[in-house]
Amino acid sequence: MTRSPSILIRGAGEMATGIALHLSAAGFERLALQECPCPTAIRRGVCFSEAVAEGRWQVREKVARHLREPEQSPACWAQGEIPVLTCAEEATLHALRPDIFIEATLRKRPVALGKHLASLVLALGPGFTAGQDAHLVVETHPAHCGEILASGMARAPEGEPAAGQASVQHLRAPADGHFRTSRRLGDRLEAGAPVGFLQTGARSIPLYAPIPGMLRGLLRDGTLVRQGRKVADMDDRPHITPQTLSSRATTLGRAVTRLVRQWLQGDAPYVLP
Repeated sequence: MTRSPSILIRGAGEMATGIALHLSAAGFERLALQECPCPTAIRRGVCFSEAVAEGRWQVREKVARHLREPEQSPACWAQGEIPVLTCAEEATLHALRPDIFIEATLRKRPVALGKHLASLVLALGPGFTAGQDAHLVVETHPAHCGEILASGMARAPEGEPAAGQASVQHLRAPADGHFRTSRRLGDRLEAGAPVGFLQTGARSIPLYAPIPGMLRGLLRDGTLVRQGRKVADMDDRPHITPQTLSSRATTLGRAVTRLVRQWLQGDAPYVLP
């Protein structure tokens, strides 16, 4: 392939953003992200999905711009920016005809995927079978993050660490409803301090910080959530900020970029069915 490949990433959350950052830094500029109209990423400081609400969003040195029409992508690329598209995925596929398609939503219930979507189809995490749903699957399990599978499925995630054993703790919605908050990313709170509340019908359920620390992740005020959904991340490490990309996102970004380079050079150590 003599021209730069067209790459479409499904998702614009932290893992997808980490991959996009590394691909862009490696010179792959014909790159776009497909996102839903109402993103629910909580680590918004490191997610290009924020461009949907803000119009444009910068992570590190790279700017992403929200586009509603995939035909606007070349103009976006010309400005050195990454398009974040919220039109129907079928429209994006028809307009961009990607050479490489990367499923990076990490949904608990995987959506449809197939090798017909591009010459190289990659899928992150469990729920997809390498050689069937995608050409290759990328491990996201912490102990095997970034490993490439040419057959089989990735390992399922493990349970959350027990309280007090991790520097990061999640705050989850106790019921279905709208998450309301006046807090901001980066706010430092004591354990038990109010983070916001869940509005479910006429009832308001207060939500409190589980540990002392900083709000590294926080849903937007007014977001509709399901019971059990993460609404905030608390982090007690002093060197971490809302703009700190996780080590997992960095590892996945490097692994996918290395794989794409090998595939383009024809020396990838994997047989693509």
